[in-house]
Amino acid sequence: MSSYAIMNENWMILSWVMLQSECDRSLNPLYEGLSQRYTVAGVEKARYQWVDRDCCAAFKVLQPGAQEHLWDSWRTTDAILAEATSGNLKNICASRNKFNKDIIVKLDLFHCMRRFTRECVSEHHSLYSSFCQFLSAAFVVVDHSDLQKLKEAYTFCRISPANPTKQHIREHCRTKVPQPMELLQRVEDVLHHYYMAKDANDLLLFKDSMLKVWRIQRIHILRGCLSDPEVGEGILYRYGGTLQLNYNKGEGAAVPVWIPVRGTSQQEGFHGHQAQWVTGNRVSCELFQAQAMTGVVRWNYQRLVDLKQPDVELPAVFDPRLISELNTISVKVTGRSKYPALQLSNRDTGERFGLQYVEPGCRPVVLNWDKNRAQPNNPAAVAMETEHHCPAPTVVVGTDSQESCAAPVGAVPILSSSSRQSSDVVTKSLLPLTQASATQKPEPLIDTDLTGVAPLPQSSSPRATRTGPIKTGGLIQVLDHGRWTEPMKAAIDELLVNHRGAKDVLKRVDADYAAMVQRGCTDRNSLLHPTTVQHISRYVKHLAKLKNTSSSLNTSPEKILETQQLWHSLTSGSQTISVPVITLPPAICNPPAVAPTQEDSLSRASVEKIVSDVLAKQQQQQQQQQQPQKKTRMRNCLACGQPKSRYLGDGSSVHFFYQSKTVKYFYCSTKVFQTYAKEGLKDTRMSFENFAATAFFERELEAARQRGAEWRKVAEERGKRKAAVQLPTGRLCRICHQPLKQGPNSPHIHAYFPGVSGKYIYCPSRVFSLYNAQGMEKEMTWPDFQQSDFYDAERDRWIADKRKP
Repeated sequence: MSSYAIMNENWMILSWVMLQSECDRSLNPLYEGLSQRYTVAGVEKARYQWVDRDCCAAFKVLQPGAQEHLWDSWRTTDAILAEATSGNLKNICASRNKFNKDIIVKLDLFHCMRRFTRECVSEHHSLYSSFCQFLSAAFVVVDHSDLQKLKEAYTFCRISPANPTKQHIREHCRTKVPQPMELLQRVEDVLHHYYMAKDANDLLLFKDSMLKVWRIQRIHILRGCLSDPEVGEGILYRYGGTLQLNYNKGEGAAVPVWIPVRGTSQQEGFHGHQAQWVTGNRVSCELFQAQAMTGVVRWNYQRLVDLKQPDVELPAVFDPRLISELNTISVKVTGRSKYPALQLSNRDTGERFGLQYVEPGCRPVVLNWDKNRAQPNNPAAVAMETEHHCPAPTVVVGTDSQESCAAPVGAVPILSSSSRQSSDVVTKSLLPLTQASATQKPEPLIDTDLTGVAPLPQSSSPRATRTGPIKTGGLIQVLDHGRWTEPMKAAIDELLVNHRGAKDVLKRVDADYAAMVQRGCTDRNSLLHPTTVQHISRYVKHLAKLKNTSSSLNTSPEKILETQQLWHSLTSGSQTISVPVITLPPAICNPPAVAPTQEDSLSRASVEKIVSDVLAKQQQQQQQQQQPQKKTRMRNCLACGQPKSRYLGDGSSVHFFYQSKTVKYFYCSTKVFQTYAKEGLKDTRMSFENFAATAFFERELEAARQRGAEWRKVAEERGKRKAAVQLPTGRLCRICHQPLKQGPNSPHIHAYFPGVSGKYIYCPSRVFSLYNAQGMEKEMTWPDFQQSDFYDAERDRWIADKRKP
């Protein structure tokens, strides 16, 4: 079974169920109950929904062929654009059928980018990190005003250079996904830059299936499944207060905290928290339901705390039993509840949550609450236990096939998924606490040894909701590895060496380093500041980048300039969206040396310095020449004489390696010019893309196929000849190199000497080499050797050799 949850813009769980299938038939009751709850509460229904799949109507793409490896197969044409944006683009989903027929379904950006990164050959590829960085910059555009405020805060805090980190940009700057045509152009530029990129080991970055993934995601981009909706409030963000950068006081260090509303990132965090709520790997259905529903209630309560709304009164500690008793006593004494946002509901919406949810056509999960129950003496515990075991923080409509609960299900937080929501709705949103039914009085379920409900371990709230400094015991929270102190780097480097090769090396390093920081809290002069496992991971990647400097993107000045121009185009301003971004000029590649002015005169000291530098360089060169240098193997082209590498030639010829599933071809512009000059080819430095568009390209591929077929034929014949030669098997003699085993193809004889224990192997070649100097004229057979005068001498020699230790 899988977990399926629905969140609103405040990250509160509206509905959570366990499903066997996420089809529309299984989700129809869930969205129908959610729609009924919105209608009864009089709240505007959500207009936008972000999902991880099934965002638009179904479509088909062509499977890439064996020859589709040129950029023409990746480029978007007018026919592709017309086909992707024509017809009915909306799919028939459960939220549109049962909840809101006008709802707009969007695809989550993280899941889309993950589909691209999964088609890379490996995360350890030297170009993987740079590709992810460029792809992320292509999908989002940063707001210029927010980025400028963050830079001013850096300057105010005396942080130099004022280059904001990725974490600070994510928290304090708003971003927007561009409109379809601009987003298509930005992503296509990144893929054009990397689609034939290789590392130092000549390994491509992309798999062959990347082309098919690009064709699928291109349709989503053209249909607007990823672009942000144009709403009246601008970017879909919620203001989360201000934060003092690096805990510096003053207005200049105050930066805003922007909490994103779009996407399903918090859904992934919620699923991660669910694993902590359930104790153990194997639990009963009743325990799973109780722990999971209690965790959902605590999650929603923590989200109410994070909202920090002044008109909503919340308790300092969330205890369901205590809150129920306070509200009951407050109604009897004052006539109103102590905490209206957490009061009980007497209305049953007919919805079921968690394991109590029954999919149409599936068997219900039997929950036996009568197991291991005890009789408490406190009447209030009876009502509280019934409330605790029938929570309902999600939305589902009850059907005839569903199990009926003994107690009515309470209302849940009802908040629209739109960008704004009035605060009076929050006061009506009730966490799932229920009362006992009047018709059926359930028995209490609390153990007699426990005086109350044991609180579950509460994890910290999402990082983006933080509006104040992190409490670290008075220490400075150092996150970016660029600002780590030398003792911090030394300690973490030592821990990385100690835990090298372990499966969970980062967790172990983080735990050991946290213990070191805790031990050093008593020392005021300690330079070990707290950090996180995420920043330790970034530090490890930074060290890997420093060691790996021989990738194909930084071996050529032209390639570096091309990469800088692509980054500049991704971070420059846009005309189709209203969010301006900062313009970063491309860095100068290979800057020219500054020539000295003619007015400067050479003094005696400057001349002596120049002479000493020249002598030092000559001495260094002599030492290098004396040392043996490893010769690098360099293959040159037979046609032009230049190296086959694309970046080591003098520019007189253009080289390119083309490879498909059926043929490998090396392109040399000089060679093809010499071959096809008489047929009309005039350009001696024609690029490979232009040559591929000519008719000569197919002829070259056909010739390459024939050469490959001939080479394979020669290799097969050579292998057959080797297989025809039967090599001797088994142990061989060290003298004649023939098998020691006695047989028709072996000259060796296995015999024995009379009166001597042990087997003697007679080798004619060996015996002849031993007694040739004593008069043996030729190799003898074993019967002839027995009749000769050398038989006794060989016997004595063999006996003497056996007696040697």
